[in-house]
Amino acid sequence: MLIGALLKRTGRFPTNTAHSLNSFIIFVSMPAMVLLQLTELMARVSLGVELIIPISMAWILFLGSWGFFHLLGKRYQWSSSRVGALTLTAGLGNTSFVGFPLLEALHGELAVQWGVLIDQLGSFLVLSTLGLMVASLRGHSKDGTRRTPLKQILTFPPFIALSMALILSLFQFRFSGVAQEVLQRLASTLVPLALVAVGFQLKLNQAILKRYWKSLLIGLSYKLLLAPLIFFIFYVFIIGELSFMTRITILEAAMATMITSAVVASEFGLDEELANLMVGLSIPISLLSVPLWDAILGIYYVA
Repeated sequence: MLIGALLKRTGRFPTNTAHSLNSFIIFVSMPAMVLLQLTELMARVSLGVELIIPISMAWILFLGSWGFFHLLGKRYQWSSSRVGALTLTAGLGNTSFVGFPLLEALHGELAVQWGVLIDQLGSFLVLSTLGLMVASLRGHSKDGTRRTPLKQILTFPPFIALSMALILSLFQFRFSGVAQEVLQRLASTLVPLALVAVGFQLKLNQAILKRYWKSLLIGLSYKLLLAPLIFFIFYVFIIGELSFMTRITILEAAMATMITSAVVASEFGLDEELANLMVGLSIPISLLSVPLWDAILGIYYVA
């Protein structure tokens, strides 16, 4: 993010640099990551009833965000693009690029395995379906016309890659050799390019913060505080259990905003400034808030 901000200050990069990077991410980086990781995951995991809890978390989180910000948008008379940006960024967690390192630091490699499941069959599937639906309904094309949700979902490159990966997984197919190497290298461009794009677009000044402080505070509070609190109350006080699996699920619910949610928000003409603020601020805050959540969960944890 810092590199992106510095590149913008040099004045040597075109003003549409971030949009070009976002297009590369959507057409190349994300499809490569989906094809590689999802085929790997589906070849290793046997789906069962016990996986409902971790996989369903991301879906519940997003549906809650959809309803929550729809109601608040009416109350505060927010624009459709602002409601859409908040729904995406507060409803989609960074369950991989921030989530995996934090989970490994807190609980080791086993936690990361659960994290991969939550990310691929939860967060990314949500982004590729419900997320695109909200972006299509709330956003518009570059010429200002509304987008048809079904058409946008079916033609979205990561969704096409997702469909291909699911079909390949039916035959237990896994990429290997040169194909695996190429996909790994292309997929590895996602995080640095996305963060550079966010940094290039991120605006932090008094006027911007004054304009967005209320919606930004509500968005961050939902993502980092309210959402994990709801899952915590449900698992601990309603069903009366906090196993290792549910503990990891709550921690993933508490992660920062998904980086690519800001990319999609920008691509669909949603509130770009707010989306980038959500990413840019939630990531450093989550480095403190997630370990704090883990300490709280440790009090109730049942081995």
